[in-house]
Amino acid sequence: MNITKECVRCIVGQINKATILLNLNEKLSNEIMNEVEKRSLYFSFNETPPSIAKDIYSFLSLKTGLEDPLENLKQESIKKASTYIPLIKEKIKKSEDKLFTAIKASVAGNVIDFATTKEFCLDEEINSIFDIDFSINDYMIFKDKLEKTNQLIILSDNAGENVFDKELIKTIKNIYPNKKIYYATRGSAIINDITTKEAYQIGIDKYCEIISTGVDTPGLEKKRANEEFMKIFNNTSLILAKGMGNFECLESYKDKRVFFLFKVKCDVVAKHISRNLGEIILKQG
Repeated sequence: MNITKECVRCIVGQINKATILLNLNEKLSNEIMNEVEKRSLYFSFNETPPSIAKDIYSFLSLKTGLEDPLENLKQESIKKASTYIPLIKEKIKKSEDKLFTAIKASVAGNVIDFATTKEFCLDEEINSIFDIDFSINDYMIFKDKLEKTNQLIILSDNAGENVFDKELIKTIKNIYPNKKIYYATRGSAIINDITTKEAYQIGIDKYCEIISTGVDTPGLEKKRANEEFMKIFNNTSLILAKGMGNFECLESYKDKRVFFLFKVKCDVVAKHISRNLGEIILKQG
């Protein structure tokens, strides 16, 4: 999925939001924004939004001298998400279809996203998600494939979501104890996305194997992935790809092994899949 003019405005807006969040002095902030706006005039419309975002966030990191500019935001998101775990555990425990409920909890966490113009409230999402239907619902296909495979990759997305992903993985292991699960993260800090650091931080490695994709983009750009990950990716029959960034990078492959799990948080993606802003999606590739 290639960028549009709306994506250009969104990416520029994200950097402006980041300079405010980081409380940069006016001179540095203006310097960054002037350069970003200049570069935005030459964005390639043959690239995905995550590919373009990578270059711009690398510039932000360079100018601020911060390897992970949004690290504090990531930690705040993880801390806040953790407060909802007792509720999530109770919902899963009482559910007739524990896998479906755990998937619902996992997609609720997808509202934690710095890289969108539309912001959603996590508290509202958690309290309503179990009563909301998927706008595109390929759950039964996913469940059938999960029952028949011995290996699953979950492509992670934003920090904070990993807390909910952990409960999903625990649920899968309780139902299917012999399944091999890989939790795949970004290869380096980008926006508020999960790296191996945030994955290990919450102890998700007790239930699955954490692996870095090697990508420095906020979505799985396969051409940027490391050889170790791609070997596993190419030999795995089921992949759960979380978030719009992974959707933007992978949807064009029409890979039936891949199931996309995300909340529609921008008009561009909404239009692309003919759905509405705010809807939740579980869609086979």
